[in-house]
Amino acid sequence: MIAFKFLARGAVGPFTGFAWPMPTASSPGRWVEVAPELLPDRGIHACLADHLTYWVDEELWIVELGDVVQRLSGQLISSRGRLLKRTAWAREVANQLGKACTFRARDAAAELLRRNGRVQEANGLLGCSELIELQAVARAISKPCKTDSLANLAGYVADAATFANLGDIGTVAYIVAELARVSTRTIEASASERAWQGRWIAERLELSL
Repeated sequence: MIAFKFLARGAVGPFTGFAWPMPTASSPGRWVEVAPELLPDRGIHACLADHLTYWVDEELWIVELGDVVQRLSGQLISSRGRLLKRTAWAREVANQLGKACTFRARDAAAELLRRNGRVQEANGLLGCSELIELQAVARAISKPCKTDSLANLAGYVADAATFANLGDIGTVAYIVAELARVSTRTIEASASERAWQGRWIAERLELSL
């Protein structure tokens, strides 16, 4: 089974510190194996496109998983895996994703404000074209009253813009997914937002979905 795996620089597991055998120009990386009976507590972890932003790191790899594959929430676990190819994921692409997520959140918050008669605040958000500007405008909307649930949505947008400026894309993805959950009061909306984020990566890098 073909899947995706985020790793730290040098194809190192961010949680385990394990250095994965890397592929060469002519062959995949060496198989890494875990006894099947140790699953799911231990195993080779990867994911599908819809779950990519749960695991954002410096390098994104296409991997092959072996015979035993368990599907858990947001991840795949197998007893065998190997690296096939590193994708074109890079800091520039990550920053583009952060900006795309933040402005998508801005549009969602603005639509809710507009639908509730708060056209001036909605237009203020929609008039922003840069992250720094959006951060300031959204923060100003969210500050006056902490019990104002609609204004609080702008706070999510401000936080997303802040972390996007810092290049912390994993946190941006989380905040935007939380905005979707809070504004709709459904877990499904959060999962749908995560899936959109993953598809953005796959499409931007021309990966098979």
